[in-house]
Amino acid sequence: MYEDESLEREQAEDVVNPQVADSEGAQAQEAEGEKSSDSAERSGQTHEDNRRYQAARHSGEQTGYEKALREINDRIARTGMRNPETGEVISNIEDLEGFGKARRKQIIEKIAKDSGRTVAEVQEEEDNKDFLRRARREAEDKSRTEQAEAKQREWIRKDALAFAKAYPDVDLAQLDQDKGFRRFCGSRYGKEPLADLYGDYLEIAGGAAKAASARAESKAGRETGSGSGKAGAESLTAAQQRDLDEWNRTYPGMKMTAKEFLSR
Repeated sequence: MYEDESLEREQAEDVVNPQVADSEGAQAQEAEGEKSSDSAERSGQTHEDNRRYQAARHSGEQTGYEKALREINDRIARTGMRNPETGEVISNIEDLEGFGKARRKQIIEKIAKDSGRTVAEVQEEEDNKDFLRRARREAEDKSRTEQAEAKQREWIRKDALAFAKAYPDVDLAQLDQDKGFRRFCGSRYGKEPLADLYGDYLEIAGGAAKAASARAESKAGRETGSGSGKAGAESLTAAQQRDLDEWNRTYPGMKMTAKEFLSR
C-alpha cells in the first residue's frame, strides 16, 4: 500500500523540465524549416501554447498532490505514534513506511528462526498470504457491487410494474424522456417509487393547468367583449391557443387537445 503511494508521489513530482521543453521546441522549429515562414510561425505558436497548457496542467496536479500529502502527514503526526525501536515520533508517511518495512522484516526473521527455515522461504510464504488476502478482498468487493446492482435492477423492475398498475394509460418510456417530469423529480428520481413521484407531479401540474385556464378565460372574455374573437365548442381564441401551446411545451407527457383544455 505504502509502496504504491510512494511511487505515485515520485510520479507526481516528475514535473516538465523547462530546458527539455525548450529543446523540444527548438527541434520542432528546425523540422518546420522547409515550410513557409508564415506556416512556421503558426506552428511555433501552437507548440508554445501546448507547452504552456501542459506545464499549467502539471502544476495544478502537483499543487493538488502536495496539499493532499500535507493533510496525510498532518494526520499521521497527530496520532503521536512512536517508532518502538528508535523512540522517534512517526510524523509523516515516509516514517510510517520505514517503520512498517522494518517491522515486517523483524517478524519474518523471527518466524524463520523459530521454524528453522530460511528468510527467503518465509518471505515467499508471507508474500503469497498477502496476495491471497488482496484477492479475497477484491472478490468480496466485486460480489458486494454485483449484489447491489442486482438489487437495484430488481427494485426498478418492481417499481415499473407498480407504476403500470397505477397508471395503465401512461407511456412509461415517454415519461422517462419527459424533461419537465425529470426536472420536477430531481434527485428523487430512481430512489422513490415512480407512482408517488408522478402523483405529486400531477398535483403540481393540475394546479398550473387551472391557473392557465383561468388566464385564458379572462383573456377570452376581454377579447370577446371587444369583438376580437368568438370561441366555439372546440375553437380557441389566440390567447387560449398561446396558453395551450405553453402547457404542451412545459408538460409534453400530458399534452391536451383544444377540447380538453376548454373542459378543464
